[in-house]
Amino acid sequence: MPLAESLGEFTLKATSVKPIDLGGGQTRIEITFAGETSGQVPGQFFGTLTVIAGPDVDRPNPWTSIGATLTTSGSIVRMSGQGVGIRTGDGHKIRYRGTSCATTDDPKLADLNNMIAAIEAEFDPATQTLRGAACVWR
Repeated sequence: MPLAESLGEFTLKATSVKPIDLGGGQTRIEITFAGETSGQVPGQFFGTLTVIAGPDVDRPNPWTSIGATLTTSGSIVRMSGQGVGIRTGDGHKIRYRGTSCATTDDPKLADLNNMIAAIEAEFDPATQTLRGAACVWR
């Protein structure tokens, strides 16, 4: 199944980080982000990325996300996603890959309601910045 056209890119800044000890060496980390999106859904994004980190920081860790983009056209696009994250080997940077789905009531963006997107992003804890892109997954 190939990846198709780009849906857009995003640059988000962490506004809060909340680690929660789950026991057994696992920690749930909830990072709230805000920032800009470009491409087919330009606007301001607000959302939370949740990662379950195990005791071995060099192993893949599952993530989920939920949020919304307030588009420049005035509509709202709600998004959710999931995947895995792993450290890149460059300092504390983490690469996230996964899938995302969106919903909206805007008839001009109705195609998003039936689409699965591939997500790739990189988080740099030193700058608290998450940068990434989404592509249609056909």
